[in-house]
Parts: sequence; C-alpha cells; structure tokens
Amino acid sequence: MSYLKRIWEDIRRGENIDLFITVLIAIGLAILNIAGVAPATLIAPLTLAVLGLLAVATLGNRYKLEESLDTLNRTHTGLFQEKMPAEMDNDLRHARELWLVGITLNRTINTYYSALEQKLARGDTVRVLLVDPDGHGPEMLERREYKARYNVERIRYFIRDSLDDLCGLQQRFGGLEVRVIDYPLGYGGVLINPNGSNGRFYLEHYPFKTPGGSLPKFVLEAGDGRWYTFFKLEIETIWDNAAPWTCKS
Repeated sequence: MSYLKRIWEDIRRGENIDLFITVLIAIGLAILNIAGVAPATLIAPLTLAVLGLLAVATLGNRYKLEESLDTLNRTHTGLFQEKMPAEMDNDLRHARELWLVGITLNRTINTYYSALEQKLARGDTVRVLLVDPDGHGPEMLERREYKARYNVERIRYFIRDSLDDLCGLQQRFGGLEVRVIDYPLGYGGVLINPNGSNGRFYLEHYPFKTPGGSLPKFVLEAGDGRWYTFFKLEIETIWDNAAPWTCKS
C-alpha cells in the first residue's frame, strides 16, 4: 500500500509521469501480445517506442540527480570561506538597516566611517554592538587570543577608539544606537536589513587560540530559514542584554 501511495503522491505532484505512462504502455502491450490481439506489425515499433521513452526518462532522472548533487556540493563546500564575498561592501553601503557586531570593530569602523556618515545622513538605521571595554570581557578575550597578540589594555584601547568614533557620529546624526556587553562574543558580523525579506548576514567566527584570524567566514540569507532565524534571535538576545553606551559630553 505504501508503494501505491507513493506512486499516487508522485502523480499528484506531477513527478515521474513519463515513467508511469511508459510502464502502463508496456503492460498494456504485453497483455495484448499474450492475448494474441496485438497486430504483429505494431509489436516491434511499439517496443522501440517504449524503450525510447524509458531512455528519455532515465536521462531526465540522471540530470536531476546530477543537479541535486551539484547543489549539495556547492552548499557543503561553499558555506565556509576564508574571505568575505566582495558584495558585502555594496550591501553595507546600500542597506537601509545595518547591524554591526564585533569585539572592537576598529577596522570596520575606520574603513566604513564615511559610508556610515552617508547612511545616517540619509536616515538609515544603524546598530553597533561591542564588548564592554570596562568589563571583564577584554580579560577573557586576551586568554582566547592566539599567542596573546593583544593584551587586555590594547583590546580596551581599540574598543574605546571605536566608541569615540561612534559617539562623534551620534552627536551629529540620529538613527545610530550603540551598546556594549560584558561578554567575549564568539562571532561578529555585518547584518544587512536583518528584518527584511532580502536580509543577509556576513558572519565570522572568533576561534580559541587558533592561528589564521577570524575564521571561518560565512553568509546566511533570509531564504535560508532556520539558521538565519537562529542567528538573528541570538544576536537580538545579546542586544537586549547589552547596555547602551553613554558618550562623554
């Protein structure tokens, strides 16, 4: 019964129709031949036609299988990368809602400072989440660093430097929220339109005492469903548990 049910489901979805028709023709031809009512002149042509249909159906299924394997292979090998895709730059500049998450974000803010100015001037929304420079987070981050490249004071310095730049933007524009959390973030990223159907997350993992820098890097899109929602929820939870940064007057 389960086999017949599966056949019925395939027919309802319009799948493998050519194969089912071929099987019916072959069975009908066999019955007519056994009954002796099938014209002998039609047996050979009909047999060849059935074989041709089977060959076409087999090729079709083979192509579908190859496409599925290619898609699976791209998904498996293409998710984790050593560099962010080139389109991240354009996405960041054109996003109407932008979230930046990281330990210091010193390089990101220096690189995109003018872009942030332009975005805030045109009314875009920007959220920035950093590690609290005055908490215990920097101390834990030092323990995580490979060969202790950055000591606690240096980490605190870079965070404060980023916060000073962000405070300068806050004084000139609206639409910028800055929060800090006393926790050694496990990953950072650039979140493009996180609440939109075209949302995209550019994320990078912060490894423990492992050479190579912030690896791997990967991209999630709103269409990815579960994992996009998972990371969005976690980042929102971190944000809700972070404290607004108070700029010095």
